Amino acid sequence: MILLTSAGSVALQPQQANAQNITEGNPTPEENKNYILIFGQRTIGNVDNSTKIVSSIIGHNSIKIQEEFLEEISLVPSQQLEEQIEKIVNDGINGVQCDASLTTQQDETVKVNCILSGNNVIWYIYPTK
Repeated sequence: MILLTSAGSVALQPQQANAQNITEGNPTPEENKNYILIFGQRTIGNVDNSTKIVSSIIGHNSIKIQEEFLEEISLVPSQQLEEQIEKIVNDGINGVQCDASLTTQQDETVKVNCILSGNNVIWYIYPTK
């Protein structure tokens, strides 16, 4: 469960889920990482006045995460936007601090912060308003 407070802080609480894709043998380093996109601008509901429920995507495939990130920002992305998101995803995976601004298809400016904690790579995307 991921909780986002109105102050912008993120609390990550892991939950067990039924595994649909089970691999045999030793998992690759990619399969050991959790890639998490948190879309702070996509409010689904409110817990109370200071805590809201937001949209997120969680996976183990960095390429799929990059595709979903790009699709969420723009359905018809420019080459420049594709390159920006690729850099943001790679920076997050490599533990490089990212503090980027992107413009969505709806002309909304969003900020992106990367957090690397153990096997969790988190990209927090939130509006600048």
